[in-house]
Amino acid sequence: MKNIQPKFVLVISAIALAAIFRLLPHWPNFTPVATIALMGGALISSRAFSFIVPLIAMFISDILTIQLINFRYITVTEYFSSEGTALIYLSILAMTAIGFFLKKRRSIAALTIASTVSALVFFLLSNFGSWMMNSLPKTGAGLLATYEMGIPFFAYNLAGNLFFTFVFFGVLSFATQSNSKLLEQRVK
Repeated sequence: MKNIQPKFVLVISAIALAAIFRLLPHWPNFTPVATIALMGGALISSRAFSFIVPLIAMFISDILTIQLINFRYITVTEYFSSEGTALIYLSILAMTAIGFFLKKRRSIAALTIASTVSALVFFLLSNFGSWMMNSLPKTGAGLLATYEMGIPFFAYNLAGNLFFTFVFFGVLSFATQSNSKLLEQRVK
């Protein structure tokens, strides 16, 4: 059996911890969802695994959120059968791809750009999904009204992306720089 590398455990633990944060009380959209995806893309060398890990983390945390917190409002079946959910998961895939940009760039500017672009992707896709399901007219004006109503949530999402991305990437950077063996390892 292949030895499990400490850096692999560190990255998977960070992603799991970020997923757990979604279950704690928070401002609307102030979550580490983008950080989970960005870390997958930036830190996991296997392309397939870099997409799978954030999707699994999101899936498990979605089920737990519905079962433990939102059970009065929606069922797991209703949530996962909606078009809006498909677009949210598409945004996770897009944010993971954005994370590939961070494989060799971990500067403050690169993290800021990746967090901001991730917030924009999530805003555009999730609000498009909301428009598909809401009662506003299915016209350009209805879509623009949906985006307008989503602006306050965008601010929370952007703040959460920046906060969690800098915290989690900062902690991982500190941990790997503090331990040269971790720094030399590649996450498979």
